[in-house]
Amino acid sequence: MRLTRRQIAAGAVAVAVPAKAATLTVRDVLERMHGQIGTPWFERGVDRIIAGDPETPVTGIATTMMGTFDAFKAAAAAKCNLVITHEPTFWSHQDTITQLQDDPLYKVKLAYMKAHNLVSFHFHDHWHAKLPVDGIHQGMADRMGWSLPAPYDRHIDLLPTTLGGLAREFQRKLGDRTLRVVGDPELPVKRIAVSWGNCSLLPGAPYLNSDCDALVIGEEQDWDLIAYAQDLVTAGRKKGLIVLGHILSEQWGMEYAATWLRGFVTEVPVRFVPLVEPYWNLKKPVFEINTRVLP
Repeated sequence: MRLTRRQIAAGAVAVAVPAKAATLTVRDVLERMHGQIGTPWFERGVDRIIAGDPETPVTGIATTMMGTFDAFKAAAAAKCNLVITHEPTFWSHQDTITQLQDDPLYKVKLAYMKAHNLVSFHFHDHWHAKLPVDGIHQGMADRMGWSLPAPYDRHIDLLPTTLGGLAREFQRKLGDRTLRVVGDPELPVKRIAVSWGNCSLLPGAPYLNSDCDALVIGEEQDWDLIAYAQDLVTAGRKKGLIVLGHILSEQWGMEYAATWLRGFVTEVPVRFVPLVEPYWNLKKPVFEINTRVLP
């Protein structure tokens, strides 16, 4: 539009200026998550920002099983500065740092996160509380190729196999090098109970005594549920227990979290960052952890 000098001087015509796109912040992403989880958001529990500022502009989102140094390096390399982690960043379920203020590794890790403008959000309780299905349970079922019962239940019916055959299927589909099994490898298995992550004696013992042939868990102390399963088999019960390790028993639930987030966060990339299994075995010693600190 051509304006006369008189129009310009009088300010008679407003010149349109393109509106600047709103910046997506960490707070914006979290507020959207609140509305999509399917259950009222609650303040109790561990879900919160562990490190970083909620007003940080988001360049990308990484979902991961645990806030390991390796995961943060991978997120930074992918230019994802919001890391949504199911398990802790600072080595305890509550992510308590009271006694870590002078710990040298804590200082190095936190400095790295600040240098790369990383924000860590602990996303545990609400992901398990997601409706209609626990997000971890859905992702693990998807990875294993299982159909979940309706209504949602911890028991799953499988095509007939054996305890050893089921363990090999987990090893293959999860890339699990170090899973452990209690029970007869030839035990027929058609129905299992699952308790991903940590499973203590309660509810582990009731699961084992239910109508399942085997219980599948992430981890537990050897002196309680593991010993209970061994004693159960010794007493003559036809039961099995498969121990996958905590990370690999929940990891694919965080791959599903990335898919879920893409449904309502479209402004930035959303990536799943798988973790390296922390153990290796003597038949296949490996060292896959990224020890290189990015500049």
